Amino acid sequence: MKKNRLLILASTALLALTGCNGTSGGGGSGGKTEITIWTTYNDEYQVIINNCIAEFESTHPNVSVKNIKQQGSYDDLKKMVTDGFAVDNYPDIVAAYPDAANNFLLNAKALDVTKYMNDPEIGWTQDDFDDIPEAYIALGQQYPIPGTYSLPASKSTEAMYYNQDVLIGLSLADVAPEVNSGKPLTDAYFQKLTWEELFDVLIPALELKDAALRAQGKSGLIDKDTKSDWAWVGYDSDDNLFITLAEQYGYGYTSVNPNTGKGQLDYNNDNMKNLMRKFKGYYDKHYFTTKGVIKENVNYRSTIDCMLFSIGSTGGVKYQFSASNPHNVGVAPVPHPKNGKKRQIAQGPDFAFLNHGSERRARATWEFFKLFTSTKYNTAWALQTGYSPIRYSVMETTDYADYSDYESKKEQTLDRLTALNAMYAASVGDYMFSSPVFKGSDEARQQVGTIFAAIVAGEYSVDQIFQTAVDNTLLKM
Repeated sequence: MKKNRLLILASTALLALTGCNGTSGGGGSGGKTEITIWTTYNDEYQVIINNCIAEFESTHPNVSVKNIKQQGSYDDLKKMVTDGFAVDNYPDIVAAYPDAANNFLLNAKALDVTKYMNDPEIGWTQDDFDDIPEAYIALGQQYPIPGTYSLPASKSTEAMYYNQDVLIGLSLADVAPEVNSGKPLTDAYFQKLTWEELFDVLIPALELKDAALRAQGKSGLIDKDTKSDWAWVGYDSDDNLFITLAEQYGYGYTSVNPNTGKGQLDYNNDNMKNLMRKFKGYYDKHYFTTKGVIKENVNYRSTIDCMLFSIGSTGGVKYQFSASNPHNVGVAPVPHPKNGKKRQIAQGPDFAFLNHGSERRARATWEFFKLFTSTKYNTAWALQTGYSPIRYSVMETTDYADYSDYESKKEQTLDRLTALNAMYAASVGDYMFSSPVFKGSDEARQQVGTIFAAIVAGEYSVDQIFQTAVDNTLLKM
């Protein structure tokens, strides 16, 4: 695939916007096909969906699209769909996380859209496939049964947010000349940080600088005096921390047995245990902490006082800024291992597809999704929701270029941070990953999310903590 592709041919954009020739037809002979969308999105998001429906129905006169806004959470929506299977009351497209899509698959109600996606008449063109990160398409294919049962429309990932006002331009040459080759810290330096550089080189240097400043009667770099849970780095999701490290270092998290289609728990190994012990050592030195340890969100509202780095979701960028105590905030990738992979976890709800036993209905479902994820509507969706675009070509639109133009924004504002965040999130699609989905995979995520805090608490051995996580997950598999 073409990496970091920012241009798309005008003809490709036109194809993406117009879809096919509207021959899907009705659900019965000569009738009109009706497809239904269920989401819990707010009214502002619904405007974009409804605009897309209006265009789709104008070019597909034999198809009617019904958009239903349901109340509740994604779990509530999953239950509504599953409960509706028995009485044939469920949608064609639903906003859902992978565990929900897997539940639909286990109920034999999921629709595999692979053949429509590759169809020479209504499928994506090669330019479309080049315009969408391969990782995004793979997200909808990591299920026990081969096929494409969901695809992204709303994606986010994680980023490392950092206090630019404290860090950018800071010289560490007097205490650690090896940091950034003795030059003052720059944004470029943070863009390529490894875990080893961060914890074994940079933070020890920052500690020395902090001590030197205090010895001169000046303010330190971080508030160590009034915060008992201060740390240089905070991570806002314990489960994402564990899963990302397992993926980056190649130590294993979960997988699916290709012969049985059943899930396997691969993380109960010495490499992952030793890695968690290593991060516990960083915690002991106040280098690192997590939301699970401090029992509150790790975000920039707290990092202003007691952290300089906060790793969290790009979808929650507003929580990385404090209007009452504004700072310039930088955005960089999550650190990666020196000898490992640049990998970033993919987040955000997908659109899952459901089967009603009608070929014409299935085709119409795909064709609507194709239009909704065209450059035109994906741009509008990204701008309205703050989710990352799923197409490289979105970044070339005037609207998105203006949205992500941080240089035109005022200093120390959320607008500036949002623009930086948008530019960053749109650039890392090639590094995204997701874990395979199977019965019990959601429980596996929840259980590994308890491991680091349990190790910090120190009530049980690392071996016991890992085994408990495995045992609790097996009960749900």
